[in-house]
Amino acid sequence: MGKKGIDGLLIVDKPDGITSLDVVREIKHRFGVERAGHIGTLDPFATGVLPVAMNEGTKLVPFLEGGPKDYQVTLRLGEETATDDWTGQVVMRQEWEGLVPGEITALIHTFRGKILQTPPMFSAVKMQGKPLYRLARKGIEVERKEREVEIYRIQMEEVDLPLVRFNVSCSKGTYIRALGRDIGRKLGCGAHVLRLRRVRSGPFTLEQAISWERLTNLSTADALHPWLISLRAALPDLPEVIGDERLVKKVRFGKEMIVQDLSPQSLPTFERGEWLKMSSLKEGLVAILRSEVKGSDIPRADPERVALRPLRVFRPQE
Repeated sequence: MGKKGIDGLLIVDKPDGITSLDVVREIKHRFGVERAGHIGTLDPFATGVLPVAMNEGTKLVPFLEGGPKDYQVTLRLGEETATDDWTGQVVMRQEWEGLVPGEITALIHTFRGKILQTPPMFSAVKMQGKPLYRLARKGIEVERKEREVEIYRIQMEEVDLPLVRFNVSCSKGTYIRALGRDIGRKLGCGAHVLRLRRVRSGPFTLEQAISWERLTNLSTADALHPWLISLRAALPDLPEVIGDERLVKKVRFGKEMIVQDLSPQSLPTFERGEWLKMSSLKEGLVAILRSEVKGSDIPRADPERVALRPLRVFRPQE
């Protein structure tokens, strides 16, 4: 059982020079958190939004991983590196002087939509059970499978050659280092990522984040409360069912809700197969459920039919 009052999410503004795992270790050690994990890894050189789930909050991770990510990116043209970022050894140099800002902007916009990416060798993608970066550190390069990712939005901010700054919104699993490398190759001069800042991860933004400096100056778990996102608030986009005492008890025992358990008047709109959250006004988030019927079909459905099935059940919040 987690420490009292510290179930939920903390959004950390990760500084450069430390790993995402370093952030988790610091939180566990500093505040006595038993279970914690980060949602979406940031490279050591990258900064910005790193959501950290604590104690009961770790049960939310599978429901939060899929949201879009937004980044501010600075590319350096003319140099490709072994890691596709500034920390790696330069492996290729080419002239960039003949490039025109308008051409760069037009080319960058061609990356919008669904694209195929080859993950960088210095990445946590596993090949035969081993992360690629372990092979890369030994100087071994292996063939990687292309993956489909989606760039929802890409917007040029500034061209100050050889530097190019742009903002990007993308799907889970997108490697911004690979995007930068591929932009450089299409321009014909090579490129690597010089700076990378994540400003949004799913529903979480920098406005909600605690700075690393402030975090490492706190000494008690209670001091985290101004930045703590409750379990119920962590899933703002899920339809919500408010459960009475009888339903909450049923769900806490892991039992499914059947159609006759539900009052159609108090139900949100939802589709079959959609995730919902069940909350109690006294106990906060009770469970994440999956719907087995469409909400609008409930008044006409068989009363004994399974309607909502618990996927994760949370202990009562203090």
